[in-house]
Amino acid sequence: MGRRALSKKRAGRGFTLVDLMIAVVVIGVLLGFGIHRYNRYKMSAKVAKTASEITSLATAFVAYMAANEVYPPDSHEFLPPGMDEYIDPAIWADETPLGGHYNWEGSDTYPYVGLSIFQPTAPPEAIQLLDQMLDDGNLAFGKFRIEANGRPTLIIEDNP
Repeated sequence: MGRRALSKKRAGRGFTLVDLMIAVVVIGVLLGFGIHRYNRYKMSAKVAKTASEITSLATAFVAYMAANEVYPPDSHEFLPPGMDEYIDPAIWADETPLGGHYNWEGSDTYPYVGLSIFQPTAPPEAIQLLDQMLDDGNLAFGKFRIEANGRPTLIIEDNP
């Protein structure tokens, strides 16, 4: 058999097992990178949505204060009284994009007024990214920080 005949014979046989294994490994590696990037993208989108929501909610509390000359009382589970004119109660009752629920921390209980996320289920990296979007990237201090109660909190006003 000549060389030309041998190469024609091989050409009709298809892929070898090694060829297929290499293709599967390459596809697996590409999928691994793709899934990781997709998960990072999803987390970034959730953090951005949370940043948008929490700043909108904070604006509503500031508007309440401007109209009433006092912030509403502390309220952990329910929208504080009178805030339903400023915030849709359904939005307040929904889970945040980072898990948990928004929580109003009023000056009648805390030395500040702010919005916290009560029991977020997101990983710490997401909370850190939220701090980078809202503040200085340091959760120990600033306008967005982890308070003594362990909750990530957007401070509207210290010592009101």
